[in-house]
Amino acid sequence: MKTKLIPFVILSMIISFTACAQTSDAEAEAMANLLGVQKKEIITKLISITGKDSAIFWKLYDEYLQKNKSLTKQRIQLYEQTAKSYNQMTAVTADSLARRYFLNRDEQEKSLEDYYKKIKSATNAVTAFQFYQAETYLLTQVRATIMQQIPTYGEYRNAIKLKD
Repeated sequence: MKTKLIPFVILSMIISFTACAQTSDAEAEAMANLLGVQKKEIITKLISITGKDSAIFWKLYDEYLQKNKSLTKQRIQLYEQTAKSYNQMTAVTADSLARRYFLNRDEQEKSLEDYYKKIKSATNAVTAFQFYQAETYLLTQVRATIMQQIPTYGEYRNAIKLKD
């Protein structure tokens, strides 16, 4: 499933994410839009559909991207809020962050399942499976790459201890 564009998308997302010390709603929106465009380019390489299924699929995929833009923005802002919380981490803050990550992921998974069903109903199970597989692959790659750029709280605390 590898394509030459995947590293570019992931790198672009990281650069966009790390370049903004404080992400405004407009900046998060711009990052979400950029990611959506780049994801669509990669999806065209990861799935194989033709004919009438193609037109239906891309209409539904565009709808999926639009629907999930707010989840993407929330996730970007959540990464930023996590990094900002490291200096004043409390049990309440940690629990709040964890719950928000769970909620965001649950909503993403629900949307993925909903659109799998919509695509399957409008086209066929093979096209829907390709969507599921490609989208899951991309989501996993992007999340893993971002998480590699952000130290865990434990790593952060250990680095501070080493400096003292």
